[in-house]
Amino acid sequence: MAKRPSDALTFFRLSGMMFLQFAIWGAWAVLIAGHMVNLGFTGKQISYVFGTTAIGSIISPIIAGWVADRLMPAQIFAAISHILSGVCLLVAWKQTTFQMMWLMIFLHAILYMPTIALTNSIAFHNMGHSDKFGNIRVFGTVGWIAINWGLSWYLRYWEIQDSTLPHVGDCLLFGAIISFIMGIYCLTLPNTPPSKEATNPYAFLEAFSLTSNRNFAVLLFISFLVAIELPFYYNLTYLFLTEAEHGVGLAPSSANFAMSLGQVAEVVLMLLLFPCLRWLGMRVTIFLGILAWPVRYAIFAIGEPVWLVVGSQTLHGICYSFFFVGGMIAIERLSPKDIRASSQALLLFFTNGLGMLVGHIVSGRLHDYFAYPDGGHAWSKIFMVPIVLTVLAAIVFFILFNEQKYQEDANAE
Repeated sequence: MAKRPSDALTFFRLSGMMFLQFAIWGAWAVLIAGHMVNLGFTGKQISYVFGTTAIGSIISPIIAGWVADRLMPAQIFAAISHILSGVCLLVAWKQTTFQMMWLMIFLHAILYMPTIALTNSIAFHNMGHSDKFGNIRVFGTVGWIAINWGLSWYLRYWEIQDSTLPHVGDCLLFGAIISFIMGIYCLTLPNTPPSKEATNPYAFLEAFSLTSNRNFAVLLFISFLVAIELPFYYNLTYLFLTEAEHGVGLAPSSANFAMSLGQVAEVVLMLLLFPCLRWLGMRVTIFLGILAWPVRYAIFAIGEPVWLVVGSQTLHGICYSFFFVGGMIAIERLSPKDIRASSQALLLFFTNGLGMLVGHIVSGRLHDYFAYPDGGHAWSKIFMVPIVLTVLAAIVFFILFNEQKYQEDANAE
């Protein structure tokens, strides 16, 4: 049956929201590592700057989920957050010291990270059925790809014009511009008011009480474990790809483009997510998503041939689509309607918050610890840590997650 015009328009508006939401993060999340190396930051300092997003995920979702569930329309709160966070990125663009860079990215993270849960909540509230979420969320990945391809062309231009003058730091400027656009765009989104069914003012704590459901608790715990390895990818892969001594030795524009291949694969796998959920079930789908991580890191540890290392970026599609988006859907189906925004915030708390905070601390120290005196790093040793961690997470999840009980609980909702 063809979609009604109103349905098509809502789909278009929500897709545009996801496009801009993740284009902001994608603009600076990859390239800022190279920018900080150019500024002379140590591995610990780089990890501390990246770690601000984890701190933001720990602090902000508590407020954001409560506001979205109880007080203010989600789209209004998101608009305010994006405009203010754009100012922070604009200021960060001109910083050259660790202290000021950390402060500006920290303030940006406090404002930006809760908007991930808010945009998820807006999408779930307005699209009518949770099975459509993957078709909308995929545009967030498209946004990440678009900005990174654009930045790759931009950097390639400057590499040709003057290779001695780095422009990697301009990623912060592009992130600021998109943040301002997103802030204005949020004001045009469908209204997503606080839940009329809400009765408990402490929605975040109420969402945490859902851990009495074993499957809900397993999802949170495994999400925490898996998130620990994410900084090894987001923080270190660009440095690994561009390092001449013991890395792959790609140019900044080529490394940035190579990492975007993961998001290209994510688009394809996102479209296959719901068929896989129907054919394989939630348990097997998420299990396969976790297993793709150790395969990718094993290829990184070997480090050659270059085409295989670059091609292994596409495994990110299985990792993210099957595990994280699948997990978002599972959390949504296991949560009562009046606290679903807070449940998404709780998931963000355990992944982008606690898990990635641990990962930032560990990855930064390993980056410095396995640095050679004459330059370069022992990348094979660094990547052994996420290999072991993700294999362990896959085994534990497969043993503890009960597919039959999940289907019963999901159908009950």
